[in-house]
Amino acid sequence: MTANQVLVLEGISPDNIPFDDLFALNKPVILKGLVNNWPLVQAGKQSVEQAMAQLTENDTGRPLLAYRAPAHIKSRFGYNDTCTGFNYSSEKTRLSDVLAQIKAGFSDDEHEYLYINSLRFDQGLPELSKANTLNFSHPEFTNNQPVPKIWIGTESVAAAHFDQPKNIACCVLGKRRFTLFSPEQVDNLYPGPLSPTPGGQVVTTANLDEPDFEKFPRLKTALENAWVADLEPGDGLYYPSMWWHEVRAFDRFNVMVNFWWMTAKPYLGNPMDLLMHGMLTLRDKPAEEKAAWRALFDYYVFGDGEKVIEHLPVECHGPLAQMDELSARRLRAMLLNNLNR
Repeated sequence: MTANQVLVLEGISPDNIPFDDLFALNKPVILKGLVNNWPLVQAGKQSVEQAMAQLTENDTGRPLLAYRAPAHIKSRFGYNDTCTGFNYSSEKTRLSDVLAQIKAGFSDDEHEYLYINSLRFDQGLPELSKANTLNFSHPEFTNNQPVPKIWIGTESVAAAHFDQPKNIACCVLGKRRFTLFSPEQVDNLYPGPLSPTPGGQVVTTANLDEPDFEKFPRLKTALENAWVADLEPGDGLYYPSMWWHEVRAFDRFNVMVNFWWMTAKPYLGNPMDLLMHGMLTLRDKPAEEKAAWRALFDYYVFGDGEKVIEHLPVECHGPLAQMDELSARRLRAMLLNNLNR
């Protein structure tokens, strides 16, 4: 696999993250040693047991969802053979129980995989979250405060998928590898069904470790254009919205904290709804009609919003003008009315 070189920035701390530079690059960037001084990272560098003790002591006892998979999946959580279900099960449990089970299996050569996925850090471990955080004082976060999540478990591989938010992932315990792909590689990644999905997002159906180029010939192009970021405990990784990423945790016990944030106003809605509606209304039209609609989308949606209204009187701009909360409500009401006819 030929991979792009991921830029590495040294000397970055939670209080001096160069957000303007990261946003301008619009590519993955490793922030070396970003969270070296976090108490949880320091505990993990002393021993796995010390990190587990911090997690256990701060456990609120709230029920959470954990994922369990048999040894034969080789840590790769994903679909069953027909993509109608998954190769793992989910169960309601508590953090302290998960930690105890993982610890009990440390001496086993072959073991089940156990994984807590995307737990709200500030809700599940509120005091620990306060002590292990980043400074988000940049103007981008004025109305979009990042949501902290924590990921805890054995070895695991999360199949390549995309997320709408921007992200800073912080490697706390255990080594991690992110294999990232820019959004235009979607055609080469052979996405799975829209439903069901392992974690709420579409994932690739290809195995990046053992690529089957006969079944997935375009995957070779994706791998040739991949970006690979290897993280040690204490490192951070920034990557932009909509970048596909496979995440591998290598060790018998791993912890990651990430911070997601959206840049769009919450009232603007979810673009996936537009995608679904596009499949309903446009996908099965003749090619020449789809081409015509593509031109309209380029003009009204993906083009310059000012150009659309520059020749029109202000009084008739309506939803063509820049969207605010009131106009978004009006447009949503109109859409719902049209869909319900």
